[in-house]
Amino acid sequence: MIRFNREMLAQSRRVVLKVGSAVLTRPSDKSLDRGVFCRLVEVVAELRAQQRDVVIVTSGAVALGRSLIGCERPDRQKSLPTLQALAAIGQSLLMDYYEQELRHYNLRCAQILLTRADLEDRTRFSNARRSIEALLEMGVIPVINENDAVTCDQIRFGDNDTLSARVAVLSRADLLIIMSDIDAVYTGNPKTDEHAVRIDVMDACDPHLDEYAGDSSGDVGTGGMITKISAARMAAKMGISTVVIYGKRPKYVLQVLEGKEIGTLLYASEHRQTLHKVWLESLLVKGRILCDDGAREAIVGQGRSLLPKGITGVTGKFLEGECVELASMSGDVFAKGLALYGDSDILKIAGHHSSEIEQLLGYHVSDVIVHRDDLVLI
Repeated sequence: MIRFNREMLAQSRRVVLKVGSAVLTRPSDKSLDRGVFCRLVEVVAELRAQQRDVVIVTSGAVALGRSLIGCERPDRQKSLPTLQALAAIGQSLLMDYYEQELRHYNLRCAQILLTRADLEDRTRFSNARRSIEALLEMGVIPVINENDAVTCDQIRFGDNDTLSARVAVLSRADLLIIMSDIDAVYTGNPKTDEHAVRIDVMDACDPHLDEYAGDSSGDVGTGGMITKISAARMAAKMGISTVVIYGKRPKYVLQVLEGKEIGTLLYASEHRQTLHKVWLESLLVKGRILCDDGAREAIVGQGRSLLPKGITGVTGKFLEGECVELASMSGDVFAKGLALYGDSDILKIAGHHSSEIEQLLGYHVSDVIVHRDDLVLI
């Protein structure tokens, strides 16, 4: 296992900056904090001068929309259309700010709005990756946000911490820096626990982090420390380390890349998954396939595909190509992957040999139900 140290961060050539709503707005009226914003853009310009690629995942659209209209934050469950409208109002204003400030440094930016559905689909995932790559090659800074004006709770990322990790994976970044209203990860919530101690460096996949993931969200953003740790773990699976810093002081970004002990470094361990496997793990599950002990052992112990012979049952409704969980007969989930047949057809061939598929269904797609190349262990 590689013991990560902060000096290694200087080697990061592609950096994703996640900027939270609480960082960009004033606590009093939720209007844009122009001082912080200008310093952020100055830091971005410095990173570009250092020949580093920069991708910005920005929050703030809803908050700016609220500030412009002069309304309180609506309840997400009861007032989704109002939130969507506020996002539409604030998003154009937010991008205008980025465009104006970056122009002072002869830099250009481009807006990319994503939904979870965009990254669930392999074709759109690849298209988004190629678009980001092309922009970076042009020297243009991608400014990415969730497309809140059209998303609903079922297809939302839920918070921009999660989105930033997905973007870090998508763009094959070297480092994710989460700029928050909390200056680091602590052993407890520093707002309520006077004995909470700052964590300097820790493996992103260390299970002890779960003990420290107290909810620290305020009334502006949608995430807390739980989402930041979850994001760090997602990024770590692609070998991408994460640093959580106090975002109101954007110069901390430069100090992080100099190896200074700023914030908390959640480093990626030596093991990393392929991009395809990380993508699979991020998919929403549509159903579950129950497997006998022999099938589970073949998949977990031998790296095999799932055959119809080892299936004992199916729950949920899903179509060919959708993501499913694989669970033991006791209900313990051990893997997830893409089903090559829909739920109703799997029920017809469950327990049968692959050679009987065409006779039972009248057609044949594959001898396997979930191929090992489209499967990831949980």
